[in-house]
Amino acid sequence: MLIVRHLWDGITNDKRGKGVMRVNWLLLIMRMVVVSSLLLISTEAVWAEGKKDNVVIAAVIYGKHNVTTLDGFKEGMKEKGYIEGKNTIYLFHGTFQNLENLDADIAKVVSENPDLIFASTTPVALAVKKATSNHKIPVVFGPVNDPMSAGVVAEQRHPGDNITGVMLTDSIAKQLEWAIRIAPRIKKILLPYNPNDKSSVISVEKAREAAELFKLTLDARQVSNHKEIDILLAEFPDDVGAIFLPRDGMVMSRVEDFAKVANQKKIILSGTRLEMAERGALFGFGFNGFMVGKQMARMADQILRGRKPGDLPVETAEDYLSINLKTANTLGITISEHILRQAHTIIRAE
Repeated sequence: MLIVRHLWDGITNDKRGKGVMRVNWLLLIMRMVVVSSLLLISTEAVWAEGKKDNVVIAAVIYGKHNVTTLDGFKEGMKEKGYIEGKNTIYLFHGTFQNLENLDADIAKVVSENPDLIFASTTPVALAVKKATSNHKIPVVFGPVNDPMSAGVVAEQRHPGDNITGVMLTDSIAKQLEWAIRIAPRIKKILLPYNPNDKSSVISVEKAREAAELFKLTLDARQVSNHKEIDILLAEFPDDVGAIFLPRDGMVMSRVEDFAKVANQKKIILSGTRLEMAERGALFGFGFNGFMVGKQMARMADQILRGRKPGDLPVETAEDYLSINLKTANTLGITISEHILRQAHTIIRAE
């Protein structure tokens, strides 16, 4: 700004005539081009200071359904100039399907000393935060149900430490409301959940509050592993009118199995993310994993350019309604046009 002002003063103070003024204007234009080039070079230098030529990002994911979040993250990073195989390396050794060896596996990831860790779902975010407490490797999490209640961050506006990310809205009550609007005769809902997953436990608490509000009976069943899910599916209760899959990585990974039972019993199945309807549920209301990934990418880009994770407020994901009309036909349910017009995605029968 001082350079520009100096140049402008040189022009406005010149009293030697129009010819000289025209020359001075030409000089001003040439000097402005030089200044702009210098500013551009300076900006690129600052950018380069906060971003390495080869960025190494480790991806730690709990539940196979969350791979779409990583896909969205990679797409968002690509849009920011991080090209996989060219200037960016992703360390991804597959998804975790149980929590027993999570700490040990994450310790191996930390030992690889990546520039940033992509942590998907609450259990992973908690474990990664613990593992990186001394290393201070930047961490971006998402989606996480309630990072404050779960202990991932202290507060939303100032997460602190080396971690930030994308949280979910408190939309469980809205999901139950959608279930009632679609199938008004529902009286009892089965909710399978993993008691070892803090996100799942929080979902159950919210669901109990919502069920009481809507005068529904909530049958919350603990399933600590896939074997217990198999037993629940084989011995499924007959007095249930709907199945509600909470924000639980292990439980949501079995959505196809729950959909099969729901179709056999002619009851509705709903999930807390958009993709659930694509995998057989009657409807899903909640976040879009791919879009959460892109949201995380914008935050990761800021961190790799020099921003401290703890100074970046935790962002909130948007909720979407998706409806599977093929499943509706199987169940013999007619969904009104009024409801369909409010859906973000409709999967139509072939």
